[in-house]
Amino acid sequence: MIKGYNGLNDNISKTIEIISDVEMASKEQQTGIEQINDAVTQLDQQTQQNALIATQTYEEATKTDEMAKLIVSSADEKEFEGKNSVEIKTVKKNKIENKKSEQKIEKESKKTFVEKNDDEQWESF
Repeated sequence: MIKGYNGLNDNISKTIEIISDVEMASKEQQTGIEQINDAVTQLDQQTQQNALIATQTYEEATKTDEMAKLIVSSADEKEFEGKNSVEIKTVKKNKIENKKSEQKIEKESKKTFVEKNDDEQWESF
């Protein structure tokens, strides 16, 4: 009978240990989820800030375009010496390239990923 109680006591101890491990893993997952939530919030804030800057830039570009058209219109209305001999330069739209981001993409695509099958990969986020 004592052996039965000892076995039961061992099983209870193992169960308590497993419950403790699950509790710890749950806390780690909660911490990871909070970190992901913070990162998503920061990305959202940056996206909103970028959208605001893009809107402001567009408004400034529109105002500048209107001012340029008014200046050209005003110059066309006026008579001045050499008006008919002015040569107009054509402006080519340049493609803006971000070489750093292209290099970063190339580096990221060259990385190889090794999948781990042990439980230690969940130890930290």
